[in-house]
Amino acid sequence: MKIYLVAPRNPESFWTFDRILATLNKKCIFPNLSLPTVAAITPREHEVVLCDENVEPVDFDTDADIVGLTGYVVHKPRLLELAAEFRRRGKLVVAGGPLATLCPEELRDAVDVVFVGEAEYTWPQFLEEHAVGVGRAEYRQLEKPRMEDSPLPRFDLLKLDQYRTMTVQFGRGCPFNCEFCDIIVMYGRRPRTKSTEQMMAEFRELHRLGIRNVFVVDDNFIGKRREAKELLTALAEWQRDHGYPIELMTEVTLNVAQDEELLRLMREANFSSVFVGIESPRAASLRETNKTQNLREDVLTSVRRIQAAGLEVMAGMIVGFDSDDPAIFEEQFRFIQDAHIPISMTGMLNAVPKTPLHERLKRAGRLVKEFVGDQFVFTNIVPQGMSSVQLYEGYRHLLQRLYGYRNYRRRAMQMILERGATVQRRLAGLGQDLRTLGRVIWNCVLKASPRRAWMTLSLLLWTAVRRPRRLRDAVTLSLMHKHMHGYMRVTCRRLGEAVREMKQLEAHLPVPAPALQPAPTPVGQR
Repeated sequence: MKIYLVAPRNPESFWTFDRILATLNKKCIFPNLSLPTVAAITPREHEVVLCDENVEPVDFDTDADIVGLTGYVVHKPRLLELAAEFRRRGKLVVAGGPLATLCPEELRDAVDVVFVGEAEYTWPQFLEEHAVGVGRAEYRQLEKPRMEDSPLPRFDLLKLDQYRTMTVQFGRGCPFNCEFCDIIVMYGRRPRTKSTEQMMAEFRELHRLGIRNVFVVDDNFIGKRREAKELLTALAEWQRDHGYPIELMTEVTLNVAQDEELLRLMREANFSSVFVGIESPRAASLRETNKTQNLREDVLTSVRRIQAAGLEVMAGMIVGFDSDDPAIFEEQFRFIQDAHIPISMTGMLNAVPKTPLHERLKRAGRLVKEFVGDQFVFTNIVPQGMSSVQLYEGYRHLLQRLYGYRNYRRRAMQMILERGATVQRRLAGLGQDLRTLGRVIWNCVLKASPRRAWMTLSLLLWTAVRRPRRLRDAVTLSLMHKHMHGYMRVTCRRLGEAVREMKQLEAHLPVPAPALQPAPTPVGQR
């Protein structure tokens, strides 16, 4: 059979970096790893074609026998459009991934077959059953697959030159129990990992294909520390022997700061940055959401220790917890400035389907609309510590302050100045770095507004004088601000529209009649 696997285009977010893709000469930052993974699971007697709508148009006239769709909750609108168009043309459409796992009921009438859970076992089973005419409408993986059974992804089927970074996965699952998180719902609280040999085979393959940047997409890379350290030790040796050809980033929990050996191994393996779910500087908010791993020491101290180890910290921050009041916005701003975190992906709290938070708020009647995944702009929660208008206005003002030129430049300069030493790479990628620098000068200085040109030039020149070895960091941060600032402005415009609508609605609501007070009891009868 011929199988056409499709990933829908991404809605814009902090993560997509749409506004700088042209400067990078790329069409997408990184691919959806589901595509090459499912391709690898597919028996070789079948022909597999991958299509990432972020880098190429979807071929609705494909002669494929099966069309497979994958996506997150944020992809739901586009995934349903794709499914409808393919079915209109008579194609057998199947769907899997996080959306299918969390919300299979949303897809049962939209596609022919739904895959709930991880697909290492159910996908080959479906292909066998479909071939003999006994396929089912739903395949559900109850037991978590062994990661050792997940083969080397078919990276060769991707249009590699269209991405800035490739993706690999070491493990699934997380040992923690954050109330808002859907990871433990999909992958469980017992982390599972691939073997070191499997991962090294993936890195060697990516190196053979000419890849220089890799994102380890684990939701918590250090979920199993012993296995992570074993991999890092092997990877550090391989990187050293090959001149550190691959730069890496990943996602970790904040408690990585308490493990000096782990930080050292990550630096030696050439990890340059980590995304950390800090969520809030307010201890009450962290306790409320069961983020206890962030309470082991002062949060600012943990961040500084990670940075001192040579790793840039990108932060995930959230406003709108029940313990948050209007003062939280100033607390968030002051923390991010003091922590010298240039990139903070700050959003409002959302209740994702099937999470403990969603169930709790549903019982309390505090869900206001269907969750559509636009969690960086809107929320589906009725806040408790402030009004919705206060939440939206406070969030809008916070974004404006975080990504204003002066505040961002101050954080970037301090991070560059205080970041610890990293490994020294060979100059194999110098040509590409110089081309990127040239495009940044063209787009962020010569063709930019006076404020952007000033920020970029001042950051580059300051770094060249104070820490010349960090000039690459200054180039990257200058470019990233272009996306963050542009996305912030669009987001704030949408937030402003939402606030105006809420205020208009409040103005037209009937004023409640004053409650009738009982007549006072005569003094003699009290």
